[in-house]
Amino acid sequence: MAEKKIDKSRRNFLFGAVRRIRKEDDQPVASTAGGIEVVKAANALYVDEQWEEARLKYKECLEQDKNDADVRYRLGVCSYKRGMFRQAKLEFERALRIDQTYQDAFLYLGLTLVRLGRSDKAPAVWSRYFNPSAVKVMRELNLQLGLIETGQPDPDEDVALAVEKAIAESGGAVG
Repeated sequence: MAEKKIDKSRRNFLFGAVRRIRKEDDQPVASTAGGIEVVKAANALYVDEQWEEARLKYKECLEQDKNDADVRYRLGVCSYKRGMFRQAKLEFERALRIDQTYQDAFLYLGLTLVRLGRSDKAPAVWSRYFNPSAVKVMRELNLQLGLIETGQPDPDEDVALAVEKAIAESGGAVG
């Protein structure tokens, strides 16, 4: 039996005013039950750090819903972990277009800019990141921001490795 796809954009348009009046949060809804299974499979691969397999599954998820900030973010992380920095940058920017408050997307977008040799652009992005549960990450970013802004930055590779180490030591508070 074929599943019926829900036209979320039209539904959101029609019921958006009602949700705003009721002050209800707009919760993402998968287009089909099959879409939910693909997201679950992608998330399982992501948790297992099977980056390439997860990346391909997240690309499948985008066929169902191109405006899912979480899928875009996780696709960006998978691309980043695979060394596909241009693609990662694109996905983090898309996630931020969808959700302008997506904190971890700011973190990884800045990190991706450093990996692309554009560390001079990282301070503008990292200054928007705030996560009080990731103290080590915040401390490392503040140190790197200070060094970059005073004109005494470490080499890009060292900056990226230091931030990645802080993320790893944060105990899963990010990503």
